[in-house]
Amino acid sequence: MKIKLPTPNKVRELQRKLYLKSKAERKFRFYSLYDKVCRLDILKEAWKQVRENKGACGVDYETIGMIETNGVESFLKQLQKELIRKTYKPQAVKRVWIPKADGSKRPLGIPTVKDRLVQTAVKIVIEPIFEANFQNCSYGFRPKRSTHQAVKEVKKFLDWGLVNVVDADISDFFNNISHKRLLELIAQRIVDKQILRLIKQWLKCGVLEEGKIRKQITGTPQGGVISPLLANIYLNVLDSNWQRKNYSVRNGLDAHLIRYADDLLILTSKSAAVPQRLLEGELKQLGLELNSKKTRIISAEETTFDFLGFSFRKRLKLEKMKRVAFCFPSAKAQKVIRAKIREITRNKPVKVSEVVEKLNPVVRGWVNYFRIGNSGRIFLKIRDYTEMKVRGFIRHRQVKNGYGWKEITSDFLYGKLGLYYNWRVVYDW
Repeated sequence: MKIKLPTPNKVRELQRKLYLKSKAERKFRFYSLYDKVCRLDILKEAWKQVRENKGACGVDYETIGMIETNGVESFLKQLQKELIRKTYKPQAVKRVWIPKADGSKRPLGIPTVKDRLVQTAVKIVIEPIFEANFQNCSYGFRPKRSTHQAVKEVKKFLDWGLVNVVDADISDFFNNISHKRLLELIAQRIVDKQILRLIKQWLKCGVLEEGKIRKQITGTPQGGVISPLLANIYLNVLDSNWQRKNYSVRNGLDAHLIRYADDLLILTSKSAAVPQRLLEGELKQLGLELNSKKTRIISAEETTFDFLGFSFRKRLKLEKMKRVAFCFPSAKAQKVIRAKIREITRNKPVKVSEVVEKLNPVVRGWVNYFRIGNSGRIFLKIRDYTEMKVRGFIRHRQVKNGYGWKEITSDFLYGKLGLYYNWRVVYDW
């Protein structure tokens, strides 16, 4: 008999009901959630999200393509049986190291495709419950929230005169999350034992590195689908306490917290030393601490600070004859895009059209991210750099055809080759 899958509207309706229930009754503890995770429409929606996010294979070497070749429908039905029978067990995550701009590396844990799918299914069901209680100061990895919203909030507070900033860095956050405390926080809203069991298994499943599985006593692997949600649940204690204790009230500390995952700022019109001490105290209760080497107190009227790839500084705007907040791509962000452009346009035995085809989405993504704010001057520099590197590639590849710098005009680059051209800045935000 052919099974007719419910429409995605039923998934959204379930999420809406869970959210509204959680919002209306903040102390209500949810049960009977595991059966929702086992629903075929939930698993199908989870598969769609996993497929869209792509990603490498885990320790079992099974890829998304292999599952599609063998049949997605049969894969989902088999997984549904495992979940219903409670025979599903997660495998260890595969540890890989991702280079950072400063030359160091950060660990990334890659779960198997099956584990990513089940994590996504659980996230679909439980995220609305916790989302209803998250604070407005949190912007990272949340539905209908973005980096640009956080950036705009920083600019707003700077324009309001909150120029004393705690530029905070939590020391090794993802590796120092207490499993016991995290599970207690989850259990404040969820009493479904099977959901709690799954989350505990993901926390304890271990990491495969250099052929050996290392058990996890603390922390949640960066790279897991559900890890950002777990991180937000953990740090929501900080967010909630900050609001509950009225630290942001104007006639009090006037200290406003802005958090994107584990990246956070405190902006105040008063001394920033007191908010920093309070922040240290709140983090200590969670078993966390600030990185003393990376955390600093600055005045935005005297020093630039970076947040989410942007640099911020208050400067004099002549037409208004007053200091306003400027934000623009940080030096680090500029260095990263230049390195990517340089790598793509290296002298290789490929066609110019292939280089442009590979270059355009990289440049487009960078421009779209930094299009807000005061990026015009830097955009001109990066655009000129892009043109120079593409012209250099053409000259090396076409030297026998007699191309010179003058022949490689802007009309040729943007008209014939189709090089990305929309470097417009959005000022009205």
